[in-house]
Parts: sequence; C-alpha cells; structure tokens
Amino acid sequence: MATVQLSSHSCPARGQARLGFTLIELLVVIAIIAILAALLLPALSHAKELARRISCASNMRQLAIASALYAQENDNRWSNMYDGSVGGGNSTGTNGWIYFANFGGPTRFEPALGSLYPHLDNKEVFLCATDRTRSGNSYSMNARLSSPTPTPGFHAGQPEAVVRAPVSTLLFLEEAAPEHPELSSNDGYFDPRNDHITRRHRQGANFVFCDGHGEYSKRTVLTFPNPEGDPRFDP
Repeated sequence: MATVQLSSHSCPARGQARLGFTLIELLVVIAIIAILAALLLPALSHAKELARRISCASNMRQLAIASALYAQENDNRWSNMYDGSVGGGNSTGTNGWIYFANFGGPTRFEPALGSLYPHLDNKEVFLCATDRTRSGNSYSMNARLSSPTPTPGFHAGQPEAVVRAPVSTLLFLEEAAPEHPELSSNDGYFDPRNDHITRRHRQGANFVFCDGHGEYSKRTVLTFPNPEGDPRFDP
C-alpha cells in the first residue's frame, strides 16, 4: 500500500494557538488608544491647572499671614510699596513689601530683599506655578492700602485700622499690568485705576482679602466703576 506523506507546510492542527496580531487588529488597537488619549488629556490638563491654582491660592494666603505678622512688628501698619514711578531701569529700596530691580527692562523681583520675606523665608511662595514670566514674583498688593510720599515711587503703608471691612477689602491680587506681555505683575503694586487682573487660571484669578481669606473668580477686570472708588479696594 502506498504511503501518503504530509507536507511540512501543512496548516496547523485544529485548536493550535495563533501567534501575533493581524494588521487590522493592530490598527483597531491603535485607534482605541488614540480615542482614549483624546478623551483623557483635556481632563488631565484641567486637573493639573486646578492643582496650580490651589497652590497659588495657598501662596497668597501665606502672603496675607506674613502681612499680618509684619504689621504686628511695625505699629500695626500695612507693608510699604513701590510702583513704576521709580523710573525706567531703576530699582526700589528694601523697605517695600517686595524689592524689584531694573523696572521695565524687564523688571526682576528679589523677594529676599523685601520686608515680608523674613516672615516667609521661601521664594517659591512669591511665584504662581502658572505664571510663565518667572520674574521672581507673580503677585501685587492693593495700592489703596498705602499713601504716596515725596520719595519717587515709594508709598508708605497705612494703619490696619483704616480698613473698615477686612472681609471685603482686597489685600493681594494677581495683576496683569497693561504693558506686560505675559499678563503678570510689573511692580507688585496694584493700582485699580489702571491695572487689571490676570486670566492665567482658566480665564480667572485668585484674590486674598485683608482678613486672610482667599477666593477665586473669573471676573477678570476689576476697575473703579465710578470716581468715588470701589469698596473692594478702598479701606
């Protein structure tokens, strides 16, 4: 009887596992991964910015605490401030809440030379993680808590007692100076007649008030609504 020989290239036995994926299967898997990534990335980005916003709010509350400690040691007065009228390319003294150098050139801040630093001893507190300028400071103090002096650009802190409603009077804000390309502070001095609030936190910003509590708001422009002033700024 003739013997039938099987070819070495015969099909695998029934039930034998097939190794690997077909091209169609690979394309389907890649498409599913791409869809999942498109769904997850915005959520991850939002969560990351939310964490930055919370960190920023914590920074501002620490600045408010430092201001209160400063006042206790300085006749119950708010911190002194400097503004851009020191002149282009000039620097401040070290008796302001924060020190800045080379105004407008662009301005560089040095928190360690400011009057609040001894009560914080941490430069990172002065920086919002979302602020791309990395100029050394992201925040500004309410200018209406100070009074002008004969010294160019220098404003002396007013007594804490002039603030009649600490819960509704702003202390620190996230400034967007009119001429600043990155919507950040240019001098640490928030003059509500000219300056605006930044929009770096998903079209909003953090604020902290004279009683130490903080808030977040998407109302990005805070200016005087009338010549008589604004209770959010005026003591």
